[in-house]
Amino acid sequence: MRLLATVLLLVSLTVAAAPLDATWRYAEVFNESGPETLDYLLGLGAYQKIHSRWRLANSEVVRGELTRVTWQVQEGFTADEGYDWYLEQLPEGAELLFECRGRACGSSAQWANRSFEQRILYGHDDRQRYSVWRVEDAGNIWTLVLYGVDRANRRHFIHLDRLRHLSE
Repeated sequence: MRLLATVLLLVSLTVAAAPLDATWRYAEVFNESGPETLDYLLGLGAYQKIHSRWRLANSEVVRGELTRVTWQVQEGFTADEGYDWYLEQLPEGAELLFECRGRACGSSAQWANRSFEQRILYGHDDRQRYSVWRVEDAGNIWTLVLYGVDRANRRHFIHLDRLRHLSE
């Protein structure tokens, strides 16, 4: 019984220590999933159309435990405001691996459907932001992928892919 209690305590501490595990007060959880163990295709460059096919300009595959959350921003606020709030919540020492803004990110439809599997994230190409961060914390290595977009219907969304690296 003590062993079970200890294991549950350690699991709860690990989950509680996950970076960006808070919700901005002007957003509501729209969708969340995970954790799921998989090989994650990490976009480290914009989506580009090459020979009639959409591809990431740069990417790598990372094995880890993925948790996803999509927030809908309340009326009267923008995805940029929420995105900035989440950037402020990054732990000290977070390393920026890639970022883009607007059309420099490529097609919003590709990010929404291919990378995040959330069609609700399809919005204006010129009103999107994307960044990838590496965080080392308490013996864990995390990759955090943050995406924000404003849709044509004046709805605003922020999405986070949180990947805890697994040992090979």
